Amino acid sequence: MAGKRGLTTEIITNTAIELLEEQGIERLTIQELANRLSVKPASLYKHISGIDEILNGLARASMLQLEVAVRDIAVGRSKDDALMEMAIAYRSFAKEKPELYKIFIRSASLEDPGLAETGRAIVRVLYQVLQSYKCDQEDITHFTRGFRSALHGFVSLEAAGFFHGNADVNDSFAKMIEGYISLLGRMERGDSV
Repeated sequence: MAGKRGLTTEIITNTAIELLEEQGIERLTIQELANRLSVKPASLYKHISGIDEILNGLARASMLQLEVAVRDIAVGRSKDDALMEMAIAYRSFAKEKPELYKIFIRSASLEDPGLAETGRAIVRVLYQVLQSYKCDQEDITHFTRGFRSALHGFVSLEAAGFFHGNADVNDSFAKMIEGYISLLGRMERGDSV
């Protein structure tokens, strides 16, 4: 629904994403958003209820963008290749949109019931790939938790500048994912893990 000067909730959210990536979550305010849109803060309140609604919109946008990135890369790929490419897409998203990624991680603490369902879409993509492995559901749940935790841990430490030394960071990431894929193969064969 367009308002004064063509302002819409979508325009407000897209502008908030730009501000978020430029200045970080700490500087994202209604005043900054209004300044960027060349309107008075009161004009924003015709479309949004406040900063919490902005944060929820950003969380939803981050989840949808990440879900599309991992889903699109998985299409047409099988098992190990799909998992590796999904991991690379996840890392790329976190590197290319670091502030939006932070909102994605914070989204679990936001009080919007719709966000939980939106967030589950990413996990569903991973589960769809994992269904091609012959593992029981409990093992798939354990694997999913560990895989997602490893991805988040790696991209968070990388973003914080913790990786130093001679070893190539891309190689480290690939070896970590290969290790998880190997673990999944052992689970599929019924080997002890």
